[in-house]
Formats: sequence, C-alpha cells, structure tokens
Amino acid sequence: MKELDINSSTDSENSKSESKISIAVFLLIFLLEMAGGIYYGYFQDTVLNDAFSRTANAYYVLFIKPLRFASIGLVWNPLPSMLQLPFVWIARYWKPMVLNGISASIVTSAFAALSCSLLYKTFRNYHISRFKSLTLLTFYGMNPFIFFYGFNGMSEMLIFCMMIYSISYLNLWFQESLPNYIMKIGFALAIAFLCRYEAIPYAAAVGLGIVLIILFRYKGNPGFPNSNQNSLKEKYYYIEGTGIILYTPLLYAIFVWIMFNWIITGNPLYFLNSAYSNPSQSQYAAFIGTPLKALLYVFTKSIPFIPVFVAIVILRAMSRRLLKIDFLILLLIVLTMLFFHFLMLLGGNSYGWLRFFSYVLPISMAWIPYELSEIKDHSSQNLAFLLLAFSLLVSSYLTSYYLSNPQLAPEENNLTISSESHQISDYINDNLPDERILTDSFLTGSIILNINNIDNIVTSASLGFYDIVANPLKYGVTYILVPDPSGIGHLDAINREYPALYAHGLDWCVKVKDFDGFRLFKVIY
Repeated sequence: MKELDINSSTDSENSKSESKISIAVFLLIFLLEMAGGIYYGYFQDTVLNDAFSRTANAYYVLFIKPLRFASIGLVWNPLPSMLQLPFVWIARYWKPMVLNGISASIVTSAFAALSCSLLYKTFRNYHISRFKSLTLLTFYGMNPFIFFYGFNGMSEMLIFCMMIYSISYLNLWFQESLPNYIMKIGFALAIAFLCRYEAIPYAAAVGLGIVLIILFRYKGNPGFPNSNQNSLKEKYYYIEGTGIILYTPLLYAIFVWIMFNWIITGNPLYFLNSAYSNPSQSQYAAFIGTPLKALLYVFTKSIPFIPVFVAIVILRAMSRRLLKIDFLILLLIVLTMLFFHFLMLLGGNSYGWLRFFSYVLPISMAWIPYELSEIKDHSSQNLAFLLLAFSLLVSSYLTSYYLSNPQLAPEENNLTISSESHQISDYINDNLPDERILTDSFLTGSIILNINNIDNIVTSASLGFYDIVANPLKYGVTYILVPDPSGIGHLDAINREYPALYAHGLDWCVKVKDFDGFRLFKVIY
C-alpha cells in the first residue's frame, strides 16, 4: 500500500536511505533559500511590502503594550505572522530580524524546503527513480519564481506547500480511497485557509473532484463499500460522509476566524468589509475593463506557470487518456484557481499581481509523480520524464523573463522600503524620543518598526486605538503622523476621522514637519 511516509517501506535499509535523502533535500533547500533571504534582505536591504506587513503584525503582538494576540491583525490570514513570533522576539536584541525580513524568510524557506521534501517522498513512493525524482525536483526548486518566493517572506509558499501535500494525497486517494487520506487533505485545506483566502476556491475544486471520483470511479475501488456498488443512494451517503471529513477542519478554521473578528471588533466580517480589507484597498487597482481584456490579462500573467500543465496535457493526448476523470479533476482545479482571479479582476477587486496566477505551477508539479506512475511502459515513461523536465526548464526561463520585467512583474520589482520611512523614524528617534505619537500602522509599519521607544507609539494595534483617535487630547497624544490621503492613504483611520487634517491642519493640531507622503502634526494643549 502506498504511503507518503517512506518509513513504512518494507525494506528497512532502503527506507533509512530514502529518509536520509529526504532530510538532505529539506536541509539543502532550506539553506539555499535562507542564503537568498539573507542576501536580499540584509545585504541588499530589499523586502516586499506585503511580506514586511506580515512581519510587522507579528512585531505588534510582542512589542505593542499591552501585549495581546489580537494585535496580529484581523484582515490578512494570521498563520504567516503567527509562525514568525518566535523569531520576531529576537528583534529585541537584533533589529534586522524584522527590519530586513529575516524572520519572514525563515518561515518561507522552511515551507519551500518542506514542499521539496514532500515531493521527493511522493516521487519515491510511486517508484519513480531517484535520478528522475531529484532532476525534476531540482528544476522545480530552482525555478526563479519558486526560489524567489521561497525566501521573500510572502504567504504564497505556505499555501503552495499545502497544495502539494493535498494533491499528493488526493492522487493516492484516487487509487486506494482510504478515509485517512481525506482527513489529511482536510487539515491541509484548513492550514491553507490560515495562509491565504484562495484556499476557499481551491477547497471547492478539490471537493468537487472527489465527488466526481465517487460518482464515476466508485465501483471496484478498495476503500468504497462492497455492497450496492452501483446504487446512487450509496454513492450519496459516501459523498456526504467524505464531505464531512474533508471540510470539517476548514469550516472550523473559518468559524474561528469569523468569531475572532466578531469578538474583537464587533464585526464578524471585519476581514472582508473593513476599511483595511482587500475590497477596500482594491478600489485603487488597475481597471481591466471587459471580460475579454480580463481573460487576456489572466492568460498573459499565467504563461510562465503553465508549461508543466501543457506537458501533462500532451502526455495525456499521446496516451489517449485526456478524457479520463482524473485528468478532468486536475483541469478543474487549475481552471478554478485561474477563474477565481479572473472574477476578482472583472469585479475590480484585484491588483492582478503576477503571483496571483502562479498556483498552476505547484499544482501541476504535485501531479507529476502520479502522472509518471500511470505510464507503465519504461520507454514511454522516459519520454514523459524528458518532456516534463523540458517543460520545467521552459517555465524557469519564462519566469526569469517575467520577473526581470517591471511591466510584467511590478510588485516583484518594488522591493525597497522607502528611504523616507527611515528618515521619518530617524527624525522621531532623534527629536521626539519621549513624545506620545499617534499613527495608524496601515501605512506606517516600516516607520514604527524603526522607532526605538515603541512604548510611546499609539498605533491601530494599541488597545483603545479608535477612542484615542476620536479624542487625542484626552489620552495625552502630543504628535500625530498621517499619510497623504490621496489614493490609498484615505483609508488611514486618522484621515477618515479628520479628512481636512493633512491639507489644512486643525485648531488644536499644527503641522511641524513635512515628509514625502507624510506629515507630522503637534497637538496643542
């Protein structure tokens, strides 16, 4: 019986050897990714804004008093920040851990390494040779996009890992239909949701795929009931039970997240409809226009990630297995992820970053071990291996080209934290070290993390923040730092409370310093 755990192999010596290789793969990838993270973060002083925000959320938990877990934020999925907490604590003694994105890099490097280790185990459990396994794994791990997102602190690598894990067990379930595989997929979906909201359409596609398998490959599968194999009623019961097992962890994770929002903010959908939510921020996204333009946009952004999927299509066509139910499930999952972002673009709820269209690559990569195992003829499998290896190289070339082009990958080419942020924090450290300063961390995170006396900063992570914004005089605020309200800056809580502050000041608040994109005001008592 196939299992992703190599230690279950009957050949103990071979099991030990494979375990050592799997560990070696993990350590090698982790060290390479960490080297990339340290080089880009520490020596090049570059970091992606969203990755920095995840680190900042973890920082607020440990450094904004009173210390409380709620400071982690209630908009973006919490797991990427939660996992950084032990490393962010080190910032008390070594600030580059947060300022240069080292803590975020540790987390994503670990998940990149885990992804490759899982893939190696899956290859070997399908009896794919070590040479083929390691070759394909190398081409995938060294893909410029995969490697870059393995160390840059973004949440994509975490959900990639969960997708690889769930696809691996989904393929095993195709063949053996054991309920423990569904349980493992279910927990992977729950973890994926705690990383990114794309887990919801992904989970829907996986669930629909499982339903299709039960409906059309029900008879004869060893894990299905032996009686009434062709009964629709029996199939319904099996779908019902499987669905409960599959979705219970995910639904529980969603429920806890909604309750967390409700208890703390009074709004159960705060993550979805607050001023800081993705729909609110996306009002400044580029307007795509017609469905045809959105479709062309999705296709253009997907090009570097689809070669492996195209190779699988070619293999299926060559072996006349293109219309098999298992391939249709892969197609369903891939199209669901692309269609989700197509709808987001069409609704004006997406910035259309390159990474939003990258899910095809890890999903297709996770499918390869199963695909090769389905090819029984040795020479045909060798040919398939060469085609898949070539497709991975093509993907690497294309992703390299895209990443080097600011027009195709604008987010990935905007890596440096504004020098103005350092100037503002330096000004506060040098001239206002003991002043009580009010600011919304929505756009000032890179400033806050550079301030020495964090105890004197009142941010949106502070207890009673909105009461303090409503009456700064009452709570002893001496200075207020606000961003330019034009564009996304108008979502800042202080700008929403005092729309005229940035442009004209207030009777009790006068401007003392102009920065590029920010203004500092002194509260008059």
